[in-house]
Amino acid sequence: MHNNRSPSDDEEDDYMSGAFLEQASQYEKKHKQKTYTERRREQLREQQKKAYIKPRRELEQEAREQGLQKQLTDDNKGMKMMMKMGFKQGSGLGKDGQTGRQEPIAVQLKQNRGGIGIDTLQKRKLAQEEHEALEKRKKLDMDPLLYREQMAEKAKEGKRLRQMTAAVHICQKKDEEKEIEHNILWNLLPKRYEDNDDNEAEDDKQEEKEEEKKESQENVDRPYTEEQIDELKSLPLDEQLRKLVDYLRSHYDYCFWCGAQYDNEEDLNTNCPGLTEDDH
Repeated sequence: MHNNRSPSDDEEDDYMSGAFLEQASQYEKKHKQKTYTERRREQLREQQKKAYIKPRRELEQEAREQGLQKQLTDDNKGMKMMMKMGFKQGSGLGKDGQTGRQEPIAVQLKQNRGGIGIDTLQKRKLAQEEHEALEKRKKLDMDPLLYREQMAEKAKEGKRLRQMTAAVHICQKKDEEKEIEHNILWNLLPKRYEDNDDNEAEDDKQEEKEEEKKESQENVDRPYTEEQIDELKSLPLDEQLRKLVDYLRSHYDYCFWCGAQYDNEEDLNTNCPGLTEDDH
């Protein structure tokens, strides 16, 4: 007795194949008896679809979009006027009909009461917020060790700026007591920090303008040049602070780190712990 089964018959009888299992799964889903809760939910969904009435705004938007998608026909008055002047449907505007616009300008309906340009301003503000959020995420995704180093460096820089502000004010006060009108070290007064609130930032700008105006009036008689000021400001913060501290010690026997005024140079050298912050 011969076996007349072909290889294709063996494949069809392979009940463990992926195709057969998939067919069995689909058959089971199709003929699976639904529970009362499932049937009730389907009935409620169908009833909601039939009873749903679109709001007027949604209907207007759909009608407007359908109208804008339709091309202008010969019945349109504007198209008739353009065709009388030589325009052909499907061509672009302009002399040759190729380089100009082929579609009407898109309509952007304004549905709020904001003034002209407010949308652009809001978009710019939103883009700025997204950029700040992205930068914040970058900081969070940064290597923890590198992030700590950057934060430590930023904190150190802020501390130095506060120390320089105090040192410059002391220097100005003592110079004015001796009726000194100009000192190049006064120009080391740092700008305000960038993390202030908006109102404080506006006040800072106003103060900076007043200071610049005052400086421009004094520039005529001062014994140093802009190049010398730029060279001084280009020094590292630690070096700038060191110059201020040394000036107070050498001219006024005042130790910035002690915060004390000494009687004379001998008193300063005897009772002051040292020249640097670490010595104190």
